[in-house]
Parts: sequence; structure tokens; C-alpha cells
Amino acid sequence: MAIPVRILHVTLPWESFYLIFASALICFINPAKALSEPAISAPQENYVKIQHNRSMAPIIRSPAEPVFTEAAGLVRIPASLLDPRSDAEITSQLLRFQPVTSQKNIWAFWDTGFSQMRPYVKRNIIGWVRRLGPEWTVRVLDHVEGSPMNVEHYLDRTEFHDAFNNRAMTGPYVGAHSGDVVRLPLLFHYGGVWLDVGTTLFRHMDDICWNAIEDPSTPYEIAGFATATHPGNDVIMNGFIAATKGNLFVRLWHEVFLEVWRGRTDCTGVRNHPLLRQVQKVDFPKEMQEKFDIDNSLMNDYVGHTLAFNRVRMLQDESIGFNGPEYWEKHAYVLSIAETFLAQIICKLDGQRQYDLLAMPRDSVKEEDRDPDAEYLVHQLLSNASTMKLSHGIENKKLVNLSKIWDMQEHADADITPGTYAAFLRWGSVHLDQTRTLKSLPVKCSGGIIKAGVLEAVE
Repeated sequence: MAIPVRILHVTLPWESFYLIFASALICFINPAKALSEPAISAPQENYVKIQHNRSMAPIIRSPAEPVFTEAAGLVRIPASLLDPRSDAEITSQLLRFQPVTSQKNIWAFWDTGFSQMRPYVKRNIIGWVRRLGPEWTVRVLDHVEGSPMNVEHYLDRTEFHDAFNNRAMTGPYVGAHSGDVVRLPLLFHYGGVWLDVGTTLFRHMDDICWNAIEDPSTPYEIAGFATATHPGNDVIMNGFIAATKGNLFVRLWHEVFLEVWRGRTDCTGVRNHPLLRQVQKVDFPKEMQEKFDIDNSLMNDYVGHTLAFNRVRMLQDESIGFNGPEYWEKHAYVLSIAETFLAQIICKLDGQRQYDLLAMPRDSVKEEDRDPDAEYLVHQLLSNASTMKLSHGIENKKLVNLSKIWDMQEHADADITPGTYAAFLRWGSVHLDQTRTLKSLPVKCSGGIIKAGVLEAVE
């Protein structure tokens, strides 16, 4: 079945984007209730029983090559442009210290180390290496004593807050908030791109943003995906940040973040820090809070890193000659939320629906008999999204995310089950390239101005 390429123009109402943003930050903790109150409208009998299991598969398996014929918007990448090494060889490199030799760095972090990741997450990262080739260096850092990939081999401990240095962080979000501690100083000192490990790449990093940042004829110095909760495209998600070495905005962002975490061991109350007083908080409508069991206060504490970003974007500090709104409007390369959450948009935030479509057979079915919804989803992802971000986020009782299903031991290889749409998506993420071009959205800052020193609290 030939599916015509179609650029997805996102026209959902703003409240829908708030929910997409929330789904990136939410996981559920009560499987029985979640299954009896299905997210969106997926049939209850189709729900996979969720039993969270953190045990890891002993080996990493890659998908066999599926059937591929020419498709609109997609071309086959020559094998000569891909890293030809085996998964085991790439993994061996990822487990070794790699010195920094350029700004073409992919930075990621898993506090307990690469070996403790879920199998599909490991395949994400191996896919980055294979797709990006030798010009880019992928590193997955950790905070494991004695590990060659311990972040302290790359950054001085003064870049971290006390709770991180003393291994005293508490609560259910230690991993996520440990990542918040390290992502910005890595970009500041070395340059490159921060990627959350739940991200599958569908485009080369040069094409997503780095060529635009590196081109001296453009004004761009920093890039990311808009949250779409602000009509001016002036706020980005922190799961994908690209920046040149020594970027002042990145430096100030990290300084504010460290200050709001000073003296803390978890995120509780971050939203109330005096430095964030003027920053607009995430505010979900009451009906959404009740329907999807969203704790608005916890959500704002959890996204303290983004609130720190907002302060810097609003900041005018004459003492250092910094104008946040002016800088962001001139130098930010911002792409649509659809570049990373297109699957959630197409499936209306229903992770079970995503799982069901990706689990459908593809290669054993005649082209004209293939499921049109599964065909559409995968073709749109491969041809019209730069990445696919699967999130865990804050605990929630009602929203089902695909990441939680693929986390389960019985679904450890669901992303590469032979002959399925999931396996084709995984294979295509490495072997297929898009023909479309990208350009930044228009950026217009909103939310007011804070005239103060970087760490000066004002009324």
C-alpha cells in the first residue's frame, strides 16, 4: 500500500499540547486502575498487562533487514555512510572513556550506567552511533564509582550541587534530575547535542540542527524542540538541546538551576524558589488535572530545569550585558514539537495504541493488505519526524506510555520483533533518510522581562 507523503501541520488546540507536554513527563504507578480506566479510547481488552520489571536482557539484539520498497519522502542511505561495526563492537566503545576532540558530541546520561538500561534504550543509542558515523562521538555517561564513563571524568565536581556530589539525592526521580545536573555543563564546556536516552533518531544530527548552528552565515547558536505550550515557540524541552561550546545562555541556565537546587535532595518545592517567582508555571486546566490525575504542583517541581530556562530567557542583566529575550529571538533554532512527539500526536497520547500498531505484522502481509493505521504511523515517523522521544516522567495513575510497556521483560524485544512495524521502524531509523528540509519556527518571546542579576531575586 503506497502511502503518500504528507507534512503534518499541527493544529491541535493549546490544551492538547499541554497534555502532550504532560505525557512526556508522566508514567503511571497503579497498573490495575490504569487498565480499568484506559487512556483516551483504546479498547480495554487490548491492554497489555503492565508489570514493571527492571531486569535487563543479557544481550542486545538488532532487527533483521525488513522488506523495503521506495516510499515517498524516504531514500535508502548508502551503507558506506553508516558505521559498519557490530552491536557488540559499538557497545564496547560506549563503555570506554572517549576524549573530546571536536564539538560534534552526543551527550547522554544514565545514572546507573549503560549496562542497566532497558534493551530498547540500548538499541536507541547503538542506532545513534551507526547512523551518525565517525564524525560524531556518542557518550553515555553515568555516576558509578570506578566507571570509565563516570561524568566526573569530564566535569569538575564544582559543576554539580551537593546532593549529586554526595550521592544524597532522594525520591523517585533521582535518575531524571541527575541528568538535569550534568546536561548543561557538558554542552557549555564541550559543545554538541544533549539527547535523552529514550530518543530514537530518524535524521542525521547535521540535518536536524547542527549544520544551521555551525554555518557562520546564520545567527543560530542553540537549538531545541518547542514545548508548544507557548504560542511564541519561546520555550524548549530539555530532552534535546544543541549548543556551541562556551554558550552564555547555557552557562546562565545552569547557574540558575544549581541555585534553585541549593540545599535540596529532591525537587519538592522548587517551583516556589524566589528566583522563579516571576516565571510562568505550567498550569493545566482543572478538568485535565482531574481527568488525568495530574498534580500541578508536583509537575512544576519536576520541571524545575525548564523553569530555570524560562528565567534566563526572561532575564535582562545589565551588569553582564545579557538580554535573554533578545538573545533567544535572534539565536535560537526552534523546531516543532511534532519533530519529537509525532507518535503521541497521531495516536492521541495513547501509548497502548502505539504499542498495538507497532506490534502488527508487516513483512508477512501483502502490501495492499497491510493495516493502514500502522502503515501511516510508521511512514509519518520515518518521513516527517526528526526523533521519537519515549518518556517516563512523573508518576501517574491514568496515562499509559509506550515506554512503560517496552520496559517490561516480556516485551524486551518488542521493538525488533521480526516482521513487525516496530522492527521496520527500528531498521528504518538507521537505514532510511528523509528528503524534506527543516527550518526554524519563528520565535517571539512572551511572559515578561526580569531586570535583575542572574541570581538576584526580585519582587
